[in-house]
Amino acid sequence: MFATIWSWLTDNAAALGIVLAALPVIWAVIQFILIRRAEAKRVRFETYHTLIKQLVERENSDQPMRLDRQIAVIFELRNFKHYFPVTLRILKGLRTDWANYGPPEKRARLMEEVDLAITDIQKKV
Repeated sequence: MFATIWSWLTDNAAALGIVLAALPVIWAVIQFILIRRAEAKRVRFETYHTLIKQLVERENSDQPMRLDRQIAVIFELRNFKHYFPVTLRILKGLRTDWANYGPPEKRARLMEEVDLAITDIQKKV
Protein backbone atom coordinates (compact mmCIF):
# COMPACT_ATOMS: atom_id res chain seq x y z
CA MET A 1 0.00 0.00 0.00
CA PHE A 2 2.83 2.41 0.89
CA ALA A 3 4.45 1.64 -2.44
CA THR A 4 1.23 2.51 -4.25
CA ILE A 5 0.95 5.85 -2.47
CA TRP A 6 4.63 6.58 -3.08
CA SER A 7 4.24 5.70 -6.72
CA TRP A 8 1.21 7.99 -7.06
CA LEU A 9 3.08 10.83 -5.31
CA THR A 10 6.12 10.51 -7.56
CA ASP A 11 3.98 10.25 -10.68
CA ASN A 12 2.06 13.41 -9.72
CA ALA A 13 4.87 15.40 -8.10
CA ALA A 14 4.63 18.31 -10.52
CA ALA A 15 0.88 18.69 -10.08
CA LEU A 16 1.20 18.38 -6.31
CA GLY A 17 3.91 21.03 -6.32
CA ILE A 18 1.68 23.42 -8.20
CA VAL A 19 -1.26 22.76 -5.86
CA LEU A 20 0.89 23.22 -2.75
CA ALA A 21 2.40 26.40 -4.15
CA ALA A 22 -1.07 27.74 -4.96
CA LEU A 23 -2.56 27.09 -1.51
CA PRO A 24 -1.18 30.29 0.11
CA VAL A 25 -2.45 32.35 -2.82
CA ILE A 26 -5.87 30.70 -2.64
CA TRP A 27 -5.98 31.30 1.12
CA ALA A 28 -5.04 34.96 0.64
CA VAL A 29 -7.81 35.40 -1.94
CA ILE A 30 -10.36 33.80 0.40
CA GLN A 31 -9.25 36.05 3.27
CA PHE A 32 -9.44 39.11 1.01
CA ILE A 33 -12.98 38.23 -0.08
CA LEU A 34 -14.11 37.65 3.51
CA ILE A 35 -12.63 40.95 4.66
CA ARG A 36 -14.21 42.84 1.76
CA ARG A 37 -17.62 41.31 2.51
CA ALA A 38 -17.37 42.26 6.17
CA GLU A 39 -16.34 45.80 5.24
CA ALA A 40 -19.21 46.10 2.74
CA LYS A 41 -21.64 44.89 5.39
CA ARG A 42 -20.33 47.47 7.89
CA VAL A 43 -20.58 50.29 5.33
CA ARG A 44 -24.10 49.20 4.31
CA PHE A 45 -25.15 49.19 7.99
CA GLU A 46 -23.71 52.66 8.65
CA THR A 47 -25.17 54.12 5.46
CA TYR A 48 -28.63 52.70 6.12
CA HIS A 49 -28.73 54.01 9.68
CA THR A 50 -27.46 57.41 8.56
CA LEU A 51 -30.27 57.58 6.00
CA ILE A 52 -32.88 56.69 8.62
CA LYS A 53 -31.47 59.37 10.90
CA GLN A 54 -31.60 61.93 8.08
CA LEU A 55 -35.19 60.93 7.38
CA VAL A 56 -36.54 61.40 10.88
CA GLU A 57 -34.22 63.92 12.57
CA ARG A 58 -33.66 67.56 11.79
CA GLU A 59 -30.20 68.55 10.63
CA ASN A 60 -30.44 71.61 12.89
CA SER A 61 -32.91 71.60 15.76
CA ASP A 62 -33.85 75.24 15.10
CA GLN A 63 -34.71 74.64 11.42
CA PRO A 64 -37.55 72.66 9.82
CA MET A 65 -37.02 69.34 8.08
CA ARG A 66 -35.97 69.58 4.44
CA LEU A 67 -38.71 68.04 2.36
CA ASP A 68 -36.64 67.27 -0.72
CA ARG A 69 -33.95 65.65 1.40
CA GLN A 70 -36.55 63.43 3.04
CA ILE A 71 -37.93 62.49 -0.38
CA ALA A 72 -34.43 61.63 -1.62
CA VAL A 73 -33.74 59.54 1.48
CA ILE A 74 -36.99 57.62 1.06
CA PHE A 75 -36.06 56.94 -2.55
CA GLU A 76 -32.57 55.72 -1.54
CA LEU A 77 -33.99 53.29 1.00
CA ARG A 78 -35.13 51.21 -1.99
CA ASN A 79 -31.47 50.24 -2.53
CA PHE A 80 -31.12 48.38 0.77
CA LYS A 81 -32.67 45.00 0.01
CA HIS A 82 -31.30 43.43 3.19
CA TYR A 83 -33.32 45.94 5.23
CA PHE A 84 -36.60 45.74 3.26
CA PRO A 85 -38.71 44.20 6.08
CA VAL A 86 -37.77 46.88 8.61
CA THR A 87 -37.88 49.62 5.99
CA LEU A 88 -41.48 48.70 5.23
CA ARG A 89 -42.39 48.86 8.91
CA ILE A 90 -40.62 52.21 9.31
CA LEU A 91 -42.26 53.75 6.24
CA LYS A 92 -45.72 52.50 7.19
CA GLY A 93 -45.25 53.88 10.69
CA LEU A 94 -44.04 57.22 9.38
CA ARG A 95 -46.97 57.35 6.98
CA THR A 96 -49.28 57.15 9.98
CA ASP A 97 -47.21 59.52 12.14
CA TRP A 98 -46.90 62.13 9.39
CA ALA A 99 -50.52 61.95 8.19
CA ASN A 100 -51.36 65.39 9.60
CA TYR A 101 -47.89 66.89 9.94
CA GLY A 102 -46.75 69.98 8.07
CA PRO A 103 -48.33 72.00 5.27
CA PRO A 104 -50.75 69.91 3.16
CA GLU A 105 -48.96 70.58 -0.17
CA LYS A 106 -45.60 69.47 1.22
CA ARG A 107 -47.17 66.57 3.07
CA ALA A 108 -48.74 65.33 -0.18
CA ARG A 109 -45.34 65.19 -1.92
CA LEU A 110 -43.80 63.34 1.01
CA MET A 111 -46.69 60.87 1.30
CA GLU A 112 -46.54 60.22 -2.43
CA GLU A 113 -42.86 59.23 -2.14
CA VAL A 114 -43.58 57.08 0.92
CA ASP A 115 -46.36 55.30 -0.99
CA LEU A 116 -44.14 54.78 -4.05
CA ALA A 117 -41.36 53.34 -1.90
CA ILE A 118 -43.74 51.04 -0.01
CA THR A 119 -45.22 49.76 -3.27
CA ASP A 120 -41.80 49.24 -4.84
CA ILE A 121 -40.36 47.45 -1.80
CA GLN A 122 -43.42 45.23 -1.41
CA LYS A 123 -42.96 44.04 -4.99
CA LYS A 124 -39.39 43.01 -4.19
CA VAL A 125 -40.00 41.30 -0.86
